[in-house]
Amino acid sequence: MRARYILGEIFTGLWRNIAMVISVIIVTAVSLTFVGTGLLMQKQIMDMKATLVEQSQVTIFLCSPHSTAASCAGGSATDAQIDSVREALDGEVLSPYIASYSERTQDQALEIYQQQFAGESFVSNFTAADMPVSFHITLTDADDSAAVVEFFQGRDGVDEVTDLLSAYAPFIDVLNQSTLFALGLAVLMLIAAVLLVATTIRMSVAGRRREIAIMRLVGASNLFIRLPFLLEGAVAAIIGGLIASGMLWVGLHYIVQDWLAPTLGEQLITVSTVDLLWLAPILVALGALLAIASSVVSLNRYLKV
Repeated sequence: MRARYILGEIFTGLWRNIAMVISVIIVTAVSLTFVGTGLLMQKQIMDMKATLVEQSQVTIFLCSPHSTAASCAGGSATDAQIDSVREALDGEVLSPYIASYSERTQDQALEIYQQQFAGESFVSNFTAADMPVSFHITLTDADDSAAVVEFFQGRDGVDEVTDLLSAYAPFIDVLNQSTLFALGLAVLMLIAAVLLVATTIRMSVAGRRREIAIMRLVGASNLFIRLPFLLEGAVAAIIGGLIASGMLWVGLHYIVQDWLAPTLGEQLITVSTVDLLWLAPILVALGALLAIASSVVSLNRYLKV
């Protein structure tokens, strides 16, 4: 009987202030969407850094017949120049910086090239002799990549030295800045949602003063009187959290999985709709907790029981 009464009071309060409740749902949904976006971006950044660190962090491309660098004036890298790079990688100078390295031959480079551009007509125009020999280095500490790049850059027979982490640094910086922006907007929107919940509770209390007075007279407990008001804000926030989860699913499915992952590579773009299994409950719980906290503060101020 009490549970039925409380549920009835919740829906009555929501219906009486339907316009304000809809505003709470919308603002909560938008704010929690930004919160979820920020959390997903941070997960993507951490996964991307881990992937890049696990992969070859520095790649040395030796000269090929098509190289135009000044260090490639003599044409393709000679066996002596290749041996020189190999000896440097095995030497004592670089040993503190290098965890491991692998060598990619011209035949292996051609095979990878053919896989990457399968179906293109120009692939048949290239042979193994057109491909560069390359060394792929995994560093002991990713922060030492600049020193290794500088050591080999400009050496005779070396066409280019690339730093994988540095190449993706601008993209990671954009993600970091976007995360801060999303979380900043989320904080502002959550503050707006909390204030809307407080206003909604105040209006509900004002509209039910007579009922509250009657419940006091019949000896209803403080919790029994307050509970419907607490749950009103929580219900609106939970609905907002579910909508936010739905919006994030749409974004992850159509933007991330269908467009971003094929463009940048599924090995780097790791966030997906599967992440909503842990994120959605967090968003719903966060919305409900903030709404209940706002309701408690509002009730302490406007409902003296």
